[in-house]
Amino acid sequence: MNLYQNLVRTTERDPDATALYFGHETITYGELLSRVNRLANALRELGIGEDSKVALLLRNVPEFVISYYATLALGAVVVSLCYMCLAEEVEKIVCDSMVETLITNFEFNDMVKELQGSMCSQINRIIVSEAPELEGVIQYEKLLESGSDSLEGVARSEDDVAALLYAPTSSKVVRGCMLTHGNLEWNARTTARLCKMTSDDVVMGVLPFFAAYGQSCVMNASIYAGSSIVLHESFIPGEVLKSLQHEQVTVFMGVPTMYVYILNHPLIYQYDLSSVRLWTCGGAPFPREVMERWNNELGARIYEGYGLTEAAPLVSMQPLEGTYKIGSIGLPPEDVEVKVVDEEGKELERGEVGELIVRGPNVMKGYYNKPEETEKVLKDGWLYTGDMVYMDTDGYLFIVGRKKDLIIRGGFNIYPREIEEVLVSHPLISEAAVVGVPNKYLGEEVKAYVKLKPGSNLTEEQVLEYCEEKLPYYKTPKFVVFVKSFKKDPAGQILKDLIEEEG
Repeated sequence: MNLYQNLVRTTERDPDATALYFGHETITYGELLSRVNRLANALRELGIGEDSKVALLLRNVPEFVISYYATLALGAVVVSLCYMCLAEEVEKIVCDSMVETLITNFEFNDMVKELQGSMCSQINRIIVSEAPELEGVIQYEKLLESGSDSLEGVARSEDDVAALLYAPTSSKVVRGCMLTHGNLEWNARTTARLCKMTSDDVVMGVLPFFAAYGQSCVMNASIYAGSSIVLHESFIPGEVLKSLQHEQVTVFMGVPTMYVYILNHPLIYQYDLSSVRLWTCGGAPFPREVMERWNNELGARIYEGYGLTEAAPLVSMQPLEGTYKIGSIGLPPEDVEVKVVDEEGKELERGEVGELIVRGPNVMKGYYNKPEETEKVLKDGWLYTGDMVYMDTDGYLFIVGRKKDLIIRGGFNIYPREIEEVLVSHPLISEAAVVGVPNKYLGEEVKAYVKLKPGSNLTEEQVLEYCEEKLPYYKTPKFVVFVKSFKKDPAGQILKDLIEEEG
């Protein structure tokens, strides 16, 4: 088994089908496979082979897709780097993964220089696209020209590591999830099946490919199904709306923030979005108010799903057929087991809130070089997600919040998400994050951080009054702090540990 074979099989079915749209460029599956094979052969000449680690510091550009599959074809391991992160954050991943080769674009030259100066970096090959001739740098385009387009991919087992993806974290410790060829092939196949993806589909590729959601559910699933991918280097709402109409996109996968920006775009109703048959969302909790607005104003359903990097990432999704339950993250696929358990690991009754644990072909092999961290989350094959959920009588899952975010105030358990939902339902509030702060009498008190919509004005008293009308007294925030922005992970989740620095 090698994930690269999905690309080979799709190309054999129809080499002239469009694989990638990028600006004014169109790349067929035949052309894509040819470029992948040429790069793989050139990388092999440089000494890259089985279990070598190749880091990709690239946006959603053709070079990412080509480099990704060329690396896999050689039996090497892809290490995805977050181009949105600070150099010091990328450096931690480079050092932790012990990566030897870096493929990047010249726009990241300043970051690359910092990585080169790192004492712990083991990078000895730097391949740069769109770069002038520089000492110590290999030009990507010359490599592509030098390789043969004939290649037989290296055979891998389903348990062999294909990619190291680093789970979003606000802590100082980085954790590389070892995702195997089996994990990623399962995710590509299952996503394509659940989303009914075919070679007739055109899929929006705006989710960053360095993260699990974009990499697995968009890129790999599309290639498995033979769908076309419309690449966007970054999320610019107006450009995405134009692209949805112009390229007749049929599948859009996004995070809540994207839906908020699209919904609030002043020209949204000037675009014809009728080609889109499926809107999906994951990566972060979806505010119910936004979901209802989208359904009512655009007349389309958003199918919410749930996943995490450690599960490659798919765990559950609202079914396209059958009962649709707004606010639910849906049902797990047939071959994935889920349980809701208490602190002792005992399975809870339907409707009771507990931690979601997962077992199946999607679960990672472990954290790279971190056996103790792995033991904390993998127990008897079960992945402990850290997410608090409940399951209704039909088996649908509903997220309540993160286990670590639980606030205990005077003996009452408070899940921040409920309060955050109330806050963002206010017409002048765009985003909110709720945390617990120490209180010597109650244990913890509730504190809310609020970001207002542009041009809006609210006082702390007005926010508190609004909450008092909609929440029990013990859940009402004691403190409200207004912020200009929130630091987020690539999936759009607010990094609560870092709010104080921005407040």
